[in-house]
Amino acid sequence: MVAFYMKGDALSWFKWMYSLNQLDDWTFFSRALKLRFGPSTYENHQGSLFKLKQASSVADYQANFEKLCNKTVGLSHDNLLNCFLSGLSPLIERELKILKPQTLTQAIGMAKLVEEKLLDVKPKFPRPLMTTINTTSPFSNSSRPTTPQNSTPPPLISHPKLPIKKFTTQQMQERRALGICYNCDEKFVPGHKCATPKFLLLLYNDETDSAEPTVDISDSAVTENFEMGSHFHLSTFALTGQPSTQTLKLQGSIFGQTVSILVDTGSSHNIIQPRMVQFLNLSPVPTMPFKVMVGNGEYISCTTVCQGVPIQFQTHSFEVPLFVLPIEGADVVLGLAWLQTLGPVQADFSVPNFTFYHQGRQVTFEGDSQLPT
Repeated sequence: MVAFYMKGDALSWFKWMYSLNQLDDWTFFSRALKLRFGPSTYENHQGSLFKLKQASSVADYQANFEKLCNKTVGLSHDNLLNCFLSGLSPLIERELKILKPQTLTQAIGMAKLVEEKLLDVKPKFPRPLMTTINTTSPFSNSSRPTTPQNSTPPPLISHPKLPIKKFTTQQMQERRALGICYNCDEKFVPGHKCATPKFLLLLYNDETDSAEPTVDISDSAVTENFEMGSHFHLSTFALTGQPSTQTLKLQGSIFGQTVSILVDTGSSHNIIQPRMVQFLNLSPVPTMPFKVMVGNGEYISCTTVCQGVPIQFQTHSFEVPLFVLPIEGADVVLGLAWLQTLGPVQADFSVPNFTFYHQGRQVTFEGDSQLPT
């Protein structure tokens, strides 16, 4: 009867054992079957359970977790719960630490709900099609949507070129001594504005000057009129919260609540996280929907803006419009749209700090490398 339910390798093994008269009774047969097709006695199932990590969906992780639990004995309910939570992806694990599930069943259900929420807020806009690829992008392994052959590629955005003015260290020192503006040839005074937009390229001699480069950012370094969609861009550092040598992390407050702020010269506008909008009880207003190009080539959608948000730095207050976008890391990102309102700004990313004039007084903000990103 046993052979009737066997096939493949199991049937071949049974015939071989039967021909050798090795299957005397049911007890011996069941023991031999486990030794042949069961797991090795040298496998550490408890260790495998502790090392298990979520690699795909929560459902797949749950299935693998339950398989190893069936092979493991002696663990308490709290140990199994902590083991399940520690194996989840970092984003889901952080959410569940806040929710504090009391049972394994609650943890599994909450993990699936958090996974669905993260999938809903994930950007779904395809990347723009490029004709050639010169460098390997760190995002090249991510999945890309399939594009029909007869579809027309979206037009690439072209930005107008602004004149570039080059300065060496010696030329900068001469202009500083004479009190001449870096951008133009006029006398520099607090509140000075240049007539012609320029980008500055400051050249330093490493042999004579060991100090880190200091970059001047003028309000004329960017055009005064940002056209929504075509000129709205967000750097990868602002989107993901990764550290960069071209960003400064500050700590400020909005309505008395402490917020982490990233000053980013690679982003055009000012951004705030949706969760901070809810936490601070701000009142966003609808704006014309448009897509924002991120530094990695992807697009995210923007539909609301918070006008005139008062941001407090020490004793200085600024009213800033903040567009609501799903960013990570800092609570608020201040881009070129805010920097251009300050007038000439001198930034040193090696310290890091930046200096400008506000209400007739020189102000220096020190960056904080200890703030979370």
